[in-house]
Amino acid sequence: MASSAVDIELETLIRARYPIIYIVSWEEKRVEDALRQIAQARGKKIYFWTITQGMVLNPNSRDNATRDPIAALDFVMDSRDQALFVLKDYHAFINDVTVTRRLRDLTLALKTSYKTLLVLAPILKLPSELEKEVTVIDYGLPDVEDLDQILESIVQAVKDNPHVTTEMTEIERDQVLKAALGLTANEAENVMAKSLVEKQKFDVDVILSEKEQIIRKSGILEYYPFSEKIGDVGGLNLLKDWMEKRTVAFTEKARDFGLPAPRGVLLLGVQGCGKSLSAKAIGSLWRLPLLRLDVGRIFGGIVGQSEENMRKAIRVAESVSPAILWVDELEKGFSGTQSSGQSDGGTTSRVFGTFLSWMQDKKAATFV
Repeated sequence: MASSAVDIELETLIRARYPIIYIVSWEEKRVEDALRQIAQARGKKIYFWTITQGMVLNPNSRDNATRDPIAALDFVMDSRDQALFVLKDYHAFINDVTVTRRLRDLTLALKTSYKTLLVLAPILKLPSELEKEVTVIDYGLPDVEDLDQILESIVQAVKDNPHVTTEMTEIERDQVLKAALGLTANEAENVMAKSLVEKQKFDVDVILSEKEQIIRKSGILEYYPFSEKIGDVGGLNLLKDWMEKRTVAFTEKARDFGLPAPRGVLLLGVQGCGKSLSAKAIGSLWRLPLLRLDVGRIFGGIVGQSEENMRKAIRVAESVSPAILWVDELEKGFSGTQSSGQSDGGTTSRVFGTFLSWMQDKKAATFV
């Protein structure tokens, strides 16, 4: 049976005969496994559709007659099976007017059947005509418990290998799991295996290097590797003492105890007084990814691009959390907020407002 919260929700929607469910996820394999488990538990068949294979029960087979996006929907409409029909990467076709109309037709038919249509795609594309017909589920990346199972499976697989060390303290294990947050299950498994090959142990730095690729692809955030140490910061003893006391504040043990994770700190001072150095030292001390937000990269020339870039930066920062988001030269990046309405149509004000709202409401362990 489904076990995670999102799996339980997905099974509930299927049992409640929701006609069309849109699953947003980069992890096809995890979603497929969950859907197969649900289908087996409910006594249903499960079909998968791709543009290359058509609608098939067996992933190794092919049905050229249903490769066309409309033909796939016709197959669902005509099928007499009590089944789940999973359309992979169907977001590429969903804005077509014929596809949209056919999906609306299907909605009425599926409500009185035991068939469920599921769209599985890495990004959400939903025309306004379907907003009231389709239920959207964000199938998130593996959480700490999922990653712990992956880690334990690797430990059991190599425990008899004398050339690797898998023993870790509770804090070290927690650091490895936190470092892997933001990776897909496949990415986490690969990078943990890579760490054993390179370092003969589970090394946080190797895992964080995989996260660097995610951050680099965003084009907005910069990843800073650990280089500066807390001892490199001269003076600022109160700040250093504050940081050292919160070294374990992001651990599972601290959360179970009820200790809230630190939300952020504002460093003020003249140029050269150690603000940037302190930000880098925090990442090194806490062993968390350090992301630098260059506010200048946020602003673009296309209408709406700046606001979307800010939202994208926030999504990336949260996806690799726990992490440290270093916003350098904040006052320069958002200068002119008061006159934004006259100078740039209010873009700066909206971007700054999005950032402030996120800081106030954020639930992810992102230290700003």
